[in-house]
Amino acid sequence: MPRVSVLMPAYNSEKYIATAIESILNQTFSDFEFIIINDGSTDNTAKIVRQYARRDPRIKFVDNKKNRGISETRNSLLDMATGEYAAYQDSDDVSMPNRLAQQVKFLDSNPEISVVGAAMQAFPIARLIKCPTQPRILDFYFANAVSNPTAMMRMRDIKSAGLRYDTDLSTAEDYDFWFNVIKRFNIYNLPDVLVNYRVLPASLSHNNPKLDECNAKIRGKILNFLASDEAIRTNLAPTRRLYLFGVLPIFKLKRTRIYLFEIIPLFKRRGRWWWLFDVFPFITQR
Repeated sequence: MPRVSVLMPAYNSEKYIATAIESILNQTFSDFEFIIINDGSTDNTAKIVRQYARRDPRIKFVDNKKNRGISETRNSLLDMATGEYAAYQDSDDVSMPNRLAQQVKFLDSNPEISVVGAAMQAFPIARLIKCPTQPRILDFYFANAVSNPTAMMRMRDIKSAGLRYDTDLSTAEDYDFWFNVIKRFNIYNLPDVLVNYRVLPASLSHNNPKLDECNAKIRGKILNFLASDEAIRTNLAPTRRLYLFGVLPIFKLKRTRIYLFEIIPLFKRRGRWWWLFDVFPFITQR
């Protein structure tokens, strides 16, 4: 049994997957299996992975002839993992040579932690991406508090809780997964940059038209978990804008206030009442 299972989902990654694979094969920590699933790519991704698999027996390659989607692919990777720990490696990112060694050392020394992430350096436009060191559930309401490409998890905990990726989500599946983890286990994010994160204009996670819808669905789950009290839920709710004919901004809703044309304070909520111009009790909630 290897100490670590490195999990890579791949789809149409022929330009970058060789660099991503080599960043794992060149790790200072070598006791790992490397599971790669090609999810129905239409380019040369499968051919490139096969070449590496012939040269290194640690690579286990699965070639899906049809695209099954990222959630099903991630679930298959979890099912195949046999290591004590599992780490993600995306097919267009680059792990630092000491990444696995540093994260294994941390989990070995901190048995109360189930998942360890790290900072990322985005490129080609340089940007440092950091998550809260010790995220709590509320942190997840505002954003995913684990950088998925950096995550290493204790597989005993993940499997004992039966955690899976939601196949109804076409994107933001990692956001939902890590929220389900933080409800049960402790997460820690190292301050060190352990992954170079490639930002691509055509990235599915950035351009999926359902991204906002999926994020809203997950935030709804978090609100339901955090509080059933409507006042608390309202205070946590983000700013929303309402457009006439989908074009003209008529109202802006910001927690307990509603602005006309996004400027004029129209209604303010106090208790169960919405006050007109903050003077007349106008509408009541029951």
